[in-house]
Amino acid sequence: MSSLLQLLPFFDAVAKLGSFTQAANHLGVTPPAVSQNIRALEAHLGVRLFNRTSRSVRLSDEGLAFYEKIAPAMGQIEIAAENASSQRGEPSGLLRITLPQLAASMLVMPYLPEFHARYPELKLELFTDDRFADLVLDNFDAGIRMQRMLQKDMVAVPIDQGQQHVIVASPGYLAQHGQPETPQELKQHDCMRYRFPGSGKLEPWYFSNGTEQLTLEVNGRLIFNENQLLKDAAIAGLGLTQRFRAAVHQELQSGQLREVLQDFSNVAPGFFIYFPAGRHMPLKLRAFIDFMREKRERQIKPIRA
Repeated sequence: MSSLLQLLPFFDAVAKLGSFTQAANHLGVTPPAVSQNIRALEAHLGVRLFNRTSRSVRLSDEGLAFYEKIAPAMGQIEIAAENASSQRGEPSGLLRITLPQLAASMLVMPYLPEFHARYPELKLELFTDDRFADLVLDNFDAGIRMQRMLQKDMVAVPIDQGQQHVIVASPGYLAQHGQPETPQELKQHDCMRYRFPGSGKLEPWYFSNGTEQLTLEVNGRLIFNENQLLKDAAIAGLGLTQRFRAAVHQELQSGQLREVLQDFSNVAPGFFIYFPAGRHMPLKLRAFIDFMREKRERQIKPIRA
């Protein structure tokens, strides 16, 4: 039994990193040592755990099934080790967060210098991806997503005060094409859309008249799956777009973009940090959550009607 437990960290590292060389660097051993231990584990289990080629290392079907079974336990072992080494009260180790690029730029990046200064022993990895990751299988401590996108079996903690949808365009576009006065008039305009990379669905546009919400499918000639490109295209005068106020705050202040349909702006519940229910919270994650909740008051607040 002890020999099996000694082999599991090698398997876990190769499964996560997809490389014998990277796994060796991570574990502080040589690549041949990793290969030898993986072969020993395969011999012990009687199955092939990885499909190897000259260019890639991928889990076999049997390897994936085995990894899905042991990943939660390996995660708990890592958490226990980190907590044991953190008895001094200082958060330490590597904290891995998966989040959309938009949430990273609006909610996390502005406060990174302060976070690093407060927790010098803590390493932070921000994995920006609009697709949904499996926190357990992909070895993330937590994720950040909007409330409507969270799974039901997750503990979710709000880290902002809501996000306001605003319709914006460049002064040049509005001078040439006019300013819409109602959401229905958007049919006469180029409305640039965002497509979710994971689901492939187009994001609808959200409006509110103060008492009820309205969701519209608008039309336009440009579709992006990157928020920065949408903003750049709007500044270039290529059409209207709906973004979060916090994401275009500087451009609105500088006059590069102008807001339209202010009376119909909608406030969404905003972003939450989430992690699996029942998982013990390591000190490093508690520190990050408390820090982000502390910064809520300093973030751009929605303008509610």
